[in-house]
Amino acid sequence: MIQGMTGLGSADPQQLGPYRLYGVLGHGRMGTVYLGRGAPQRGARKQLVAVRTLRPELIRDRPLRARLRQEMQSAATGVSSRYVADAAGCELDGAQPWIANSYVPGLSLEVLVARYGPLPESSVRALGGALARSLVALHAARISHRDLGPHNVMIAADAPRAVDYGLALGRMSGPATDEMADDVFDLGAALVFASSAHQPFAGNMLPMAREDPDLTGVPDGLCPALFACLHKTPESRPSPGVLAHALDLADTAAEPAVDWLPEVFAHDIEEAAQAARKLTGRRLFGR
Repeated sequence: MIQGMTGLGSADPQQLGPYRLYGVLGHGRMGTVYLGRGAPQRGARKQLVAVRTLRPELIRDRPLRARLRQEMQSAATGVSSRYVADAAGCELDGAQPWIANSYVPGLSLEVLVARYGPLPESSVRALGGALARSLVALHAARISHRDLGPHNVMIAADAPRAVDYGLALGRMSGPATDEMADDVFDLGAALVFASSAHQPFAGNMLPMAREDPDLTGVPDGLCPALFACLHKTPESRPSPGVLAHALDLADTAAEPAVDWLPEVFAHDIEEAAQAARKLTGRRLFGR
């Protein structure tokens, strides 16, 4: 979803909640994402955040707003992972609803693969280990991501992070266990994209009734794990913890991402971080 940074336009807000806005990170179906800075509560350290506006008509349902608010609170208090963007607050009842997460100074997997093609197998294994561990952390807090696609995987110099968790408003009707298995399916599809530059199901993420995933171009060593993630039966998919070990037994993901990414990826990630520094006029601090 994060497409490229631009300055604020004349129609853009200057402030949302406690966050002063500096630029536009991207546009999506649900709204616009802004680069902001501020403190979620008085006396707290100011931080850089990605503030996503939500179209009011998408969250008119009161139980939906309650679910979003509860999941943001659960994420803020119960999720501590270097592979998940920190929850930074929300306002869902005002004229302009918004949700904020910590800003990840980098680029999305979608953008990087579109620019330079697929990642080598070693990089995909580290990326998969990181994202599987992000699901371990989210699921432990009883939060389903619901949209772990390449557009919601941001890669910074230190680590990749899952962003925009819990916001796929059209995917909330199934039991929590099914949603968590669906997260594993989405992760498998994202890793097929990372390793082959194409989606596993004819250009979209959803399998047809009798369609097997297209793993053309995926390295042979990755095929068994990714095929298992994409199994049509949810209970046959591996758990995130099992998947993390299968893909990244040595925990390479714990090393700085610039150490296991291709050099050209690392260069563009640093350029994106510099663009954020230029817009805000401040140093970007780590986690």
